[in-house]
Amino acid sequence: MSDQLKTLLRRGLTAHEGNRPEEAEKTYRAALAISPGNAEAEHLLATLLTGLGRHGEALELFESCLGSFAANPAVRCNYAIALESSGQIDKAIDQFKQALSYHGDFPTALYHLARLEIPRGHLGQAMDLLGRLLGLKPNHYEGLLLFGQTLHDLGQEEAALKSLDHAAEAAGISPELICRVGSAFLRLGYPELAQNLYQRALSIDAKYVPGLRGLGQSLAHQGQYSKAIAILKTARRLTKETDDIDLVLADITLRCGDLDATIATLEALIKASPDNATAEALLIRARAKLGSTDGTAHAKAAKAWAKHHMPIAAKPAFGNSRQADKRLRIGWISPFFCQHPSFGLLSALARNLNRHEIDLFLYSATPRPDDVTRQWQVMADGWREVCGQDPMRIADRIRKDKIDILIDVCGIHPTQPIDVFAIKAAPVQASLSAITTGIAEMDYLIGHKDVFGGSLAENKMFSERPYPLALGPYLPAELDDALPLTPLPAAVGEEIIRFGCIERLANISNETLNCFARILNKISNSRIVIQDDVLEDSYAAKTFLDRARQAGIKRDRLDLAGKIKPQDRAALYAQIDIGLAPFPAISLETYYEMLWFGIPFVSLADDRPGSRLGLAVLGDIGLGALCAETEKGYVDKCIMLASDLKALASIRENMRERIRGSRAFHGPAVAAEFEEACREMWQNWCRGNQ
Repeated sequence: MSDQLKTLLRRGLTAHEGNRPEEAEKTYRAALAISPGNAEAEHLLATLLTGLGRHGEALELFESCLGSFAANPAVRCNYAIALESSGQIDKAIDQFKQALSYHGDFPTALYHLARLEIPRGHLGQAMDLLGRLLGLKPNHYEGLLLFGQTLHDLGQEEAALKSLDHAAEAAGISPELICRVGSAFLRLGYPELAQNLYQRALSIDAKYVPGLRGLGQSLAHQGQYSKAIAILKTARRLTKETDDIDLVLADITLRCGDLDATIATLEALIKASPDNATAEALLIRARAKLGSTDGTAHAKAAKAWAKHHMPIAAKPAFGNSRQADKRLRIGWISPFFCQHPSFGLLSALARNLNRHEIDLFLYSATPRPDDVTRQWQVMADGWREVCGQDPMRIADRIRKDKIDILIDVCGIHPTQPIDVFAIKAAPVQASLSAITTGIAEMDYLIGHKDVFGGSLAENKMFSERPYPLALGPYLPAELDDALPLTPLPAAVGEEIIRFGCIERLANISNETLNCFARILNKISNSRIVIQDDVLEDSYAAKTFLDRARQAGIKRDRLDLAGKIKPQDRAALYAQIDIGLAPFPAISLETYYEMLWFGIPFVSLADDRPGSRLGLAVLGDIGLGALCAETEKGYVDKCIMLASDLKALASIRENMRERIRGSRAFHGPAVAAEFEEACREMWQNWCRGNQ
């Protein structure tokens, strides 16, 4: 190699390492002009182009020079990284393995191979690779970080925390590296530990924006919303790149019931960044909670969102057997296979499915697995970890599993890989969402028959075909007879009617508050109990009280409650005579619990499926008359219930018998109908493809 060539390569490498890519590329190409086909120049240029996202050019150069390096593991690893960057995961894994065949303990290959094996579910193999890596390099930052997260996924909490603590030590005084460990702690459900690390990073650089953003997130996870908002606003003033900060702010204000602030933040964000799919999805969800939102306009917005943001892919050819009566493979995909209301609503269905007829595969996009995750794993015939994976990779995994029917459990959510459905991962695709997904490739919207009673279903405004069930698909996981059923509070002691809204503040629309005010004005001896965990925070409480005051509700007619321990929920319900479901959105799990404590609730149904969930539950126990169609009807039904304490006491006393006598609360019956529905969907597909 000539001196001139050596000088050019050295200059190119210096520019490359100094983050001057244009200068580096120009210098490498000058080297190749002097010495065409020079393997070292091609390797360095290919590595640079990989980092610049020019994968096609990079791969051509790697394939040209690879033969000249024989058994060089570093070159193999760089080639593997280029393959991975271009989406060729299996080939990348083969190249990392090839590098290890040359050098059995090459750290780069050990780390990257472990990283790629984890999404494939090969946690044991990944642990072995990371163990070898950390045996060679005990302070390998990336290895410690990945090792800690993998240990957590395996349920080894103590070891996971120890590894992440070690990674924090290895981060030294780099705010960036410290914050990455903080993000890992936050993602795995340890906001206090994350907070400590973000504060450590900020002690090094008080204006480090990712540290401020992370600190705000960690405080929000602990329910300290007012502090979080103040810190996030500080971060916002320090950077022009505000999209991520605004998304966190919007999420916080939505949780605290400040819909106006949420919508204003998201509208401004979308105006500046019209391609931000997460922001637009969150905006659609926020507007769905407004009583003033027109159902038709909402359905059109969902379709427009899907058309704008969902990927377009060629229709795949499925290898599934088209036998109509075969044992079906059904997949559920969700980020909520963890401590989340969906366990209480869907686990009974999962447990009661006939495994002679159905194999249930669960695709978990859950960022923070916990003890409930283990319970879901036990119920699954196949368990796949897909959190953070590329939608195309998830779709490939689903197709390899030969899933016949893929079901979206939660609808559009920032952590749900909903793109998988646009790619058409399975022959039949369905959603349990309470609102249309807007995705044309979603075949069915599954729900209780009563949720499809509005004009939207009649006018075919959904992207999906509604599939009504006489029962379910939701039912409470367990009904504990040991929980006390207390007498009607208004019939004993003080003569006060207490209404109760045990609900997320985000679901209590201004229209709902207006109805509450009218009820209190009509019934002079009445009060309302409002409970939501977020009311522990001063910002959330002030926001709600301001909204209540604007609706005409006096402070002395409200009893606010924040976080309630599980063992104290019976005492909370013992105070309540009549439940009030907000509209148009409700947290379904609360109303099953409320009914079990003997409390009837009043609901309001419009043409949107989500607003009709209360009707579905009430109708299943013969109390459908408590669901109104207008705000006046809602108020009148509350007045009617409050006017006859004897009848109200009788309803309370006999409520559990109503529930026990309803097939909708019988797990095997709900599961059997769900299976029949899946079978019919599958047969429809088979007939359409034969």
